[in-house]
Amino acid sequence: MVIRFNAETPRYVQVRQWVERQIVTGYWKPGDVLPPERVLAEQLGVSPLTVSRALQSLAQEGVLTRKRRVGTVVAANLPPTLFQQSFTVMALGLGAGTRQPVDYYFSSVQRSILNALAPLGLRTLWLDYQIDQIVRELGSSEFMGVLAIAPAAEHITLLEDLYRRGMPVVIVGASSQDWQTPSVDTDNYGAARQAAEHLLALGHRRFVGLFGAMETFNSRDRWRGFRDALLEAGVPETDVWTFTTPYADEVDEANREAIRTALRLPNGPTAIFAAGYYLALSMLQSLRQAGVRVPEDVSLIGFDDPPSAALANPPLTTFRQPLDALGARAVQKLLEIAKRQSPEPLHEYLPTELVVRESTALAQTRLQAASG
Repeated sequence: MVIRFNAETPRYVQVRQWVERQIVTGYWKPGDVLPPERVLAEQLGVSPLTVSRALQSLAQEGVLTRKRRVGTVVAANLPPTLFQQSFTVMALGLGAGTRQPVDYYFSSVQRSILNALAPLGLRTLWLDYQIDQIVRELGSSEFMGVLAIAPAAEHITLLEDLYRRGMPVVIVGASSQDWQTPSVDTDNYGAARQAAEHLLALGHRRFVGLFGAMETFNSRDRWRGFRDALLEAGVPETDVWTFTTPYADEVDEANREAIRTALRLPNGPTAIFAAGYYLALSMLQSLRQAGVRVPEDVSLIGFDDPPSAALANPPLTTFRQPLDALGARAVQKLLEIAKRQSPEPLHEYLPTELVVRESTALAQTRLQAASG
């Protein structure tokens, strides 16, 4: 493992901080014998003299002991000040500090990460995906690792590069089997398949799929799952109307009108899968304004399950994501990597739960209402 050295801090100090981090995270425990200085120097890409100076300073403070014929050993009684030091985790998210407090998904993941880090005494630096700022911060500060929440495709190169160069990185809420960087995500693909299967079981055969920007991996996975389930069920492509919107929290007027036009067709769609919670709420509003009843005229299923989903009119059928577990598992995985443990599995997928409420109904309800 090579340290990402910065020019502002002497190298022996950065090696010392690295050794302290191995002890604080539990990779090296009291009584453990450190590798020889020559081996550590080769691993870290520094001179043996730099390593010797770092270890000597830690021995003077009682963190390490130097034993003849044994080597350098982690002290049996570590000084309390070692664990009072506060290492920092860099947490990245779109609109960090602005969008997160008001967005259900981001605020839930943020809260679960903070709750998992708090007992460990780790600080958190929240940053947006501004690459220049990220690189500048990494070059001037000591970080335990990086948690990257729902990155877009354009951010993956940086994250992969950081991980290859020895920085512990975990991607949260996005995933791809093509990545070498570890990730923890919910099973967006499987949930979208389940959404289609739920609507098919209710007798629906013509569908609207409404998705956020395809630059985000969650949108891609949900689109693929919905599409694959319908294809396997033999639903013709002509009976599926697919729309994408640039934002995950609203539907622009052009898409609203296009969906309303599709619903007015003689053989128009009878069910809508809105692959996001705010997209579902936006569709509820748009359908009500157009005089389209849910679920009598069209069934609607959403994604995410905040408390307000049960208070919608009608209560919204949606998917509940394990957001608390998502953040907690990401922190646990980051600490495992910081301890130089192999991240197994490399990519984890947490299951979602379909919560059926009153916004979905049998497809023939629409026909019965029209004939009655």
